[in-house]
Amino acid sequence: MATLTAGRGTSPATLYSGPLSLVATGTALTATLVGLFVLCYAFALLWPNAGVTHGWVVLFATDPSDVYRSFVQGILGSVAGAWVAAALFVPVYNRLAHA
Repeated sequence: MATLTAGRGTSPATLYSGPLSLVATGTALTATLVGLFVLCYAFALLWPNAGVTHGWVVLFATDPSDVYRSFVQGILGSVAGAWVAAALFVPVYNRLAHA
């Protein structure tokens, strides 16, 4: 983990800890999105009348009525979405942060 250190006269806006890792960012986003999907899916199974949890399940699954298929689709959709977001975010961040 990178730590930020500043000498005298260095403003916080000029601190740069190095480039973001694509693999670390993709893995972190994958774990976060899959964890959120599984949590919301569990709530949707335990509390089927709640509309809040079904909104998240429908985002990543094409057929929410098929329990097993929608679970696998949701996890795969979360993984794909996380890696697409990481592939777009990391190069842009590294370019802007280094400039």
